[in-house]
Amino acid sequence: MNYIIKHGRNFAAISDRVEADSHKHWLLQMFLSSKQELDIKVKGELIPCKALLVNMDTEHAFNTEGEVHFTMLIDPTTELGRAIRHLLKEQPFYVLPQADTALMQQAFGKALAQKDPGSLLSFVQNMISYFASHDSISFDDRIMNVLNLLDRCVDEDEYHQLKYFSKETHLSESRLAHLFKDETGIPLKSYLVLHKLQRAYESIFDSETITAAALKAGFDSPSHLAYTNKMMTGMSATNIIKDSEFLKVF
Repeated sequence: MNYIIKHGRNFAAISDRVEADSHKHWLLQMFLSSKQELDIKVKGELIPCKALLVNMDTEHAFNTEGEVHFTMLIDPTTELGRAIRHLLKEQPFYVLPQADTALMQQAFGKALAQKDPGSLLSFVQNMISYFASHDSISFDDRIMNVLNLLDRCVDEDEYHQLKYFSKETHLSESRLAHLFKDETGIPLKSYLVLHKLQRAYESIFDSETITAAALKAGFDSPSHLAYTNKMMTGMSATNIIKDSEFLKVF
C-alpha cells in the first residue's frame, strides 16, 4: 500500500514501505503507527511512542518494517505548520498524548478497513482538523507577502531570487533574510529550495514525469531533483512514487 496525499503545500503518505535513512530538513513531520510503536530515531535515539511530531532541522530516521503508517511532511509556514510549531515549542520532537493517539489510531484503522480512497482522505482531513484547532504562530505581514508571492509565482527563475522579494517588500536583502529566518525559523534561501521541491511534487501529482517536473520546478536536471529530495527526505524520489496512488485533500 502506498498512497501519496497532497494538502496545499503539505504532503502525506499512507504506506507500509517507507524506509528513510537518517536525515533532516526544513519541514515538520508527523508520524502515526496503525498498531505497534514507531520505529523512529530522533538525533540517534529511539523514541518509544505511537504518534510523534518531529521539528524542522532535526535529524531523524524511520522504517515502517512492513506495517502501515501515516506520515506527513508539513511546511512550517502553512496554517497547519504554524499550529504544529506552537505545539513543539522549539523542542526537537513532541510525543502526542496517549488518549489522542488512541483515537487517531482507531480512526486510522477504520479508514484502512474500508479500503477506499475516500475514507483515507476523510481520515487525513480529520488529522489536519485536529491540529488546526490548536493555537498557531503568527507572522509579520511582510513575510506573509513573501509567502503569498510564492503561492502565485510563475516558473521564471527571476521570481525566485532574494532580490525580487527584497524589492517587493521594500526591505534590503539582508534585512529580509534576517526577518524571514526570525519569523519562520527557516533561512529564506533554504525555503526557496524547498519551494522548488514542492513545485516538483505538484507536477508529479499532475502526472508529469520526474524529468519534466524537475525542469519545470527550476532544477538543473532530474539528478539535481533526486539529490535534493534524498537529502531532504532520506528517500529516493523514484521509490516514493513507484506504484503509488495520488490523492488530494480539498
